Amino acid sequence: MTKRVLTLLSALLVSLLINAQNVLIPRPVSEKAGEGYFMLNEKTTLITNEKNSFNVNYLKSKLEAATGFNIGNKKNTENTINLLLTEDSSIKPEGYVLDISPAGITIKASSSAGIFYGIQSLLQLMPASVYSGKSTAADNWKLASVKIEDYPRFGYRGMMLDVSRTFFDAGTVKKYIEWLSYHKINTLHWHLTDDNGWRVEIKKYPLLTEKGAWRGEGEVLAPSFGSGKARYGGFYTQDEIKDIVKFAAERNIEIVPEIDLPGHSKAVTASYPHVGCDHNDNSVSVQGEGQNVWCVGKEDNFKMLDNIMKELSKLFPGKYIHIGGDEVNFSGWDKCPSCLALKEREGMKTNEELLNYFVRRMEKIVEKHGKKMAGWDEILEGGDLHKETRVYAWRNVEKGIESVKKGQPTIMMPGAYCYFDMKYTPLERGHNWAGIVSTEKTYSLDPTGTASLNEEEAPLIKGVQGALWTELLGWPAKFLDYQTYPRLAAVAEIGWSPQEIRNWSDFNNRLQRFHFNRMAHMGISFRLPYPEVKYESGALRVALPYEWAVVRYTSDESDPTMYSPVYKGEIFTDKPEKFRFATFFKDDIKSITVKAANAEYKYLTPEVEITTNLEEGKNNKIINITDYKFDTYFRTTRRLADGDYLTYTFKEPVKSTRITVESGMPNIDFYWINDGYAEYSYDGVNFIKGDQLKRGTATIIPDEPVKAVRIKVTGPNDGYIAAFRDLKIE
Repeated sequence: MTKRVLTLLSALLVSLLINAQNVLIPRPVSEKAGEGYFMLNEKTTLITNEKNSFNVNYLKSKLEAATGFNIGNKKNTENTINLLLTEDSSIKPEGYVLDISPAGITIKASSSAGIFYGIQSLLQLMPASVYSGKSTAADNWKLASVKIEDYPRFGYRGMMLDVSRTFFDAGTVKKYIEWLSYHKINTLHWHLTDDNGWRVEIKKYPLLTEKGAWRGEGEVLAPSFGSGKARYGGFYTQDEIKDIVKFAAERNIEIVPEIDLPGHSKAVTASYPHVGCDHNDNSVSVQGEGQNVWCVGKEDNFKMLDNIMKELSKLFPGKYIHIGGDEVNFSGWDKCPSCLALKEREGMKTNEELLNYFVRRMEKIVEKHGKKMAGWDEILEGGDLHKETRVYAWRNVEKGIESVKKGQPTIMMPGAYCYFDMKYTPLERGHNWAGIVSTEKTYSLDPTGTASLNEEEAPLIKGVQGALWTELLGWPAKFLDYQTYPRLAAVAEIGWSPQEIRNWSDFNNRLQRFHFNRMAHMGISFRLPYPEVKYESGALRVALPYEWAVVRYTSDESDPTMYSPVYKGEIFTDKPEKFRFATFFKDDIKSITVKAANAEYKYLTPEVEITTNLEEGKNNKIINITDYKFDTYFRTTRRLADGDYLTYTFKEPVKSTRITVESGMPNIDFYWINDGYAEYSYDGVNFIKGDQLKRGTATIIPDEPVKAVRIKVTGPNDGYIAAFRDLKIE
């Protein structure tokens, strides 16, 4: 029965897809419905006048794999798909005209990129199976007549992927690029280096990858971000990078490589210690890394950077190289004889001026190798920049406007809208320092905003970009997909569609009715909205996240699966806290699991005292784990070591059915205890060893009232600090 329902639903979606207007993402500039239909069949031919055969072969392979038809290459009088490269100057760069009529289909453009984007729109008008290469009985290859005239709002439409904190192999990166191309994204900003791993082969400096690409027990880089004691990491050989660059270029995606300097460079200073400043500085960066900054006062460092940029420039044919420039820990420079001597020699008073000196030196080095430089918005500080240096405004919109006012080409990517490592909602995994970044919040960004920009300033906003930092992507599986989509679809529409035709309700309708299905066939495990559940008058009632959503549930606290019953109406129960719900799409894509918002466990809150050998910092103090407020935590001031402990001692023994011991930051699972176990005591003196901590969590099932619970640490945690939380006592 379920299979039949899904088949009917699929058929309905296909029918809607080929007959409805306004189904594309991003939304095109102009769509005009025609009369009649074009039927794709075994007689269809595909021709082009392009000398480069990629576009025609690309479309041919998609169609043949999905339909089983043998698509010919000779022009017929009818039933022809024509990819026409023209010198028509009325078609804007990257723009195209897609004309579907009963006689044939024509994609006309003034550039190969325009042809490619016309193909992407054509594919979206077909059954979604065209993306998976597997047709179904429900597929109907009849396309309604339409004329689409289209071009992008911005010339730069980007996505940043961090591969330092979590490493993704070359195949995964290529798959990620393919998904970007489906959404008319034309730039991959590739964050290749940071404190936690150097990912690009530089032949002149082999230790950058022999040492700096790896972390773990016994490595120069300590364990971090859940990678554990085992050796973790990897890098891309120069041959792999050339292959990825070619793959991206074929899909009209330019790769902007980023080597993060002069901060965020622990992978360098750990591999080549002489790069850092010559003094013992115990200060740490925002991320808690010590001695992770290049010494600006050592002239040999600029020779090394010159050599690195020389190799990098040969690997990446694009116009720009990004050098970072963000979140530099200035404390090291304050105590460094070489840096202080440079400041005095150049008459500099501030560290911002010293940073500007470094940035201007890098501009010249990058230019020497035929490239232009880019950096984060911190490079605006301390002095002027070359007028072609591109600024990536990440801290807020105002920094982007400041950049434009100073005459710099600027990419808008404020964290509060465009950082995809942030949570979608408070219930979901992710960071929240930039706020909650829902898909709607992302979509609400207008890169030009309400700023008063003159005719010279407005064109300096070159485009928009999403960003995915990857501290949290080590698990679960496909969390990369989840955090990126559907927010990337929103960025795509911001960058492509005119502001005056953008509307959230319209976008969300296209997203849910059509694009969910496309993304599923693309192989993207995208984020689904979860249901809202309430317990009222003895019954659980579910508000579906969208009209046709399928919600499944369990009644034993377990996560729903594809085999769990479908919610069909109110559920009467006197144990609402036992029920769990999740939205499902095609069985293998699901939302997070939720329970009724007003049916929480009533955890016990006994008076408790904490004893530990760990020091508390200025914030997030020990008292936070005694108040049973589960959104607070205690943070250590250092990395954990074997023998560290933390004990919860109750004023009176507590009768309980289950005690859950949790570590890490709430809903982020960051800075958890990886190496250790929980133990418990009935008398406060003698302890019984319990569960090992797994991803920071352990469970105790006591037979008697418990007097104390203790976390015993057996090794370093993944990160420079650790976080402890309140006990959940049932």
